[in-house]
Amino acid sequence: MKNNIIDIAAFTGHDLKSRITVRNLYDVILNQNMTNVKIDFRNVSFATRSFMDEFYNLFIANTSVDAELINLSPELNAMLNAIKFTQRKPTESAKKISSHADMKFSSISQVNKYLEELSFS
Repeated sequence: MKNNIIDIAAFTGHDLKSRITVRNLYDVILNQNMTNVKIDFRNVSFATRSFMDEFYNLFIANTSVDAELINLSPELNAMLNAIKFTQRKPTESAKKISSHADMKFSSISQVNKYLEELSFS
C-alpha cells in the first residue's frame, strides 16, 4: 500500500483556520483514492479549534482514511486530545461521508438538532 505524505501547510497555508479547508483536503484525498496518508504538520504556525474539530471528525474519528499525523506540535496535539474528549457520536442519520454527500434525516427534530450543532465560524 502506497504511503502518501501531504504537507498540510503547503495545501492550506501556515495558519489552519477553516472547516471548509479540512473538507476540501478530505475530498482531494478521497478523489485520489488514497486510503493511507501521512499528514505533515511541520510548517503549521496556528490552528483554530474549529479547524481541529473538523479535522478530528474527518481524519481521526472517521475510518475511511487511515491518516497518520507527523510533526504535530505539542500544542496542536493537546488541542486534538481536548477535542477528542468533547466529541459526541453523531446519530446515524446525520453522518456525513463527504462535503458533497446528500444528508438524510428521518424527522424534523433530527434536522433541527443537526442545524443547532453547526458552527458558523
